[in-house]
Amino acid sequence: MHRVLVYRRKFLPRSETFIYEQLVGHNQVKPVVLTRQRPFNRKQFPYSPVYVRKHMAGLSTWLRKHKIKCLHARFGPAGLELLPYARKTRLPLITSFHGFDATKRVKGNPGYRRALRKLFRKGKAFTVVSGHMKKRLIRLGCPAKKITMIRSGIDLRKFPMQAPRAVANEEFRLLSVGRLTEKKGMDTLVKAFASVRKKHPRAKLIIVGEGEEKRKLRRLIKKYKLGKQVVLKGALPHQEVQHELAKCHLFIIACKTARNGDQEGIPNVLMEAMATGRPVVSTYHSGIPELIEHKVTGYLVPERSPSKLGRMINQVLDARAEWGEVVARAREKVERNHNIEKQRAKLEDLYLRVMKK
Repeated sequence: MHRVLVYRRKFLPRSETFIYEQLVGHNQVKPVVLTRQRPFNRKQFPYSPVYVRKHMAGLSTWLRKHKIKCLHARFGPAGLELLPYARKTRLPLITSFHGFDATKRVKGNPGYRRALRKLFRKGKAFTVVSGHMKKRLIRLGCPAKKITMIRSGIDLRKFPMQAPRAVANEEFRLLSVGRLTEKKGMDTLVKAFASVRKKHPRAKLIIVGEGEEKRKLRRLIKKYKLGKQVVLKGALPHQEVQHELAKCHLFIIACKTARNGDQEGIPNVLMEAMATGRPVVSTYHSGIPELIEHKVTGYLVPERSPSKLGRMINQVLDARAEWGEVVARAREKVERNHNIEKQRAKLEDLYLRVMKK
């Protein structure tokens, strides 16, 4: 089996299931993980082998010793770190871009932007998760012919289609899952929920995730007197997120471009909600409209608009008769475009192609 080095500085943040799912299950290659610090979340992401190198000195010798045939950097900055070693060892280098590395980092760091041009010239191949991200890379100077679209995918066996959840006494259960960072738009969602509550006073909003915006969200919850209706659950293991998806009536994530330019790719949790059979409401942000077609596979509103988001949530809650058709089409879309087995096969094919060249 060909050995491919997959490099991620931190292995592996809880939110990066999309990386883990593309790491396991290959047939013709054996990914070997390299990281810079002691691995964490090992229970969620059990994998072997994982090698830790705090310093990159001597990496070329190490790559030869371990018979590595291809390098795969996760995120643009990792691609820049591996580039000198790819050139020294003449190994093909693939770099995967996921979000901040083509948005926030580019906007805030001109040196990084210039360095990317060299990476685009010397790197063998690049992967993106959406058409939106592909356009960004091309604008940054990456040749289109070097870019392969490998969408984020989910293991559909873990997210079977669930029967619609009955609504008793108008007690709607709304769910959002994501890190509590600016680009996830949780503040927009809390403000929108304040207007939802006026029309649906028994509705409840559950937010799963941790992050630097937690205090801000608590202040908003207090300001709008939502203490009994909004629950901040903190971070939960993936299995419990699946359980929360099964229990909810509606899934919402109000992603937006952060002030520093940071953007999403396409949140995997949207795919998970759609696969589970829950209607989804999100925003016209980054690659999300490639997954959600308004009123066909879900519902979309502009970014940063609590009033429009609140109105849309109310409309969706009042249109339960539509849900059956919408969620059936959403499940079919995820099966067609975001089945992890199909996306993993695309990645494996890319590995084999660049090694052959």
